[in-house]
Amino acid sequence: MESETRSQNSNYDIRFAYETEGKALGEFLNSHWRENHIFSSCQKLLDWQHLNREYRRYNFVLGINHQSNNIHGVLGFIPLGQFDPEIDIGLHCWLAIWKVREDARGHKLGRRLLSHLINVIKPQVLSTVSATEITLPMYRAMGFKTGRLNHYFICHPDKHEFNLIRITQSNKPYPRLEPANPNRYLKSVVEHEIRQNLSSCFFAAEDLPRKTPNYLINRYLKHPLYQYHVFAIQEASTPIGIIVMRVCIYGNDKAIRIVDFIGPSASLRGLSDQWNSLLRLYNAEYVDFYNVGICEQDLLASGFTQREDLDEVVIPNYFEPFSRTNVEIDYMIDVPAGTKFRIVKGDSDQDRPNYPNRKY
Repeated sequence: MESETRSQNSNYDIRFAYETEGKALGEFLNSHWRENHIFSSCQKLLDWQHLNREYRRYNFVLGINHQSNNIHGVLGFIPLGQFDPEIDIGLHCWLAIWKVREDARGHKLGRRLLSHLINVIKPQVLSTVSATEITLPMYRAMGFKTGRLNHYFICHPDKHEFNLIRITQSNKPYPRLEPANPNRYLKSVVEHEIRQNLSSCFFAAEDLPRKTPNYLINRYLKHPLYQYHVFAIQEASTPIGIIVMRVCIYGNDKAIRIVDFIGPSASLRGLSDQWNSLLRLYNAEYVDFYNVGICEQDLLASGFTQREDLDEVVIPNYFEPFSRTNVEIDYMIDVPAGTKFRIVKGDSDQDRPNYPNRKY
């Protein structure tokens, strides 16, 4: 177990959040991050995502003001091991919410929160998804790699009118590098099949982070609010990859969001007919996939088109509340040069509910 050290100066006590401070965390986020933050009203989700039951603490670093004894800053983190206790907590940590009160700025409190996390947890890999304009320069100054996720999509092949997306040539098929592979298909799988039949897909993954069947099951199939669907990519009767997706709904319209992918990049090739079948099955306008570290040629050969920053296509990302706008997602990762890594939308806290009482 890592040391439960704390650091202090004349203004702040820096430490991990106690198990009893869930309500205080929610109140801080509600007041200083976003009004009606889901963690202030849904203890179940906060505990699922951040409570470390073994160490009886939340995976948040707090800055406690000595005079008022109030929280002035928080830095949330999500270890890969949050969803598989057999994974060491220091193997890979995603940073999540990082916030310092406006009236506490100027004391380098935010940097001290991050330093505490790095010094105590000592993560082998540190990363974040949806880095902000404020934090990106800080990450670069520390020598961390930064970049932007690529955004790929496929439109429903039969629709001529769209309500969620904006496409200039809505029903014109995008060119593919190769035809669909009739021997490659998507097969819906459940928990015991992931454990018993799909281990080869996890072993074949060469990129960091190295996820496990337990991680996939606990992160997605046992989510307290969202319903995810897991599919094995089959080559005849052999599983060669795993896809995790979720259906988003706005009004009467739907979208399929791919949030995770396990296996070699090339396993995606030739699946264009399968994506079209899913779009028809769910009557969804589009399927999209935010990622970095997956070969572009393999995604194009799967039927995807990349959304470019300056084109006229709009593929919405926000559904809670819905916004018909493009969203660019920046990332940071601290790995040795040349290390292969993969980042998807399900990493960190990007695919997280905002409304606790909505039926998903």
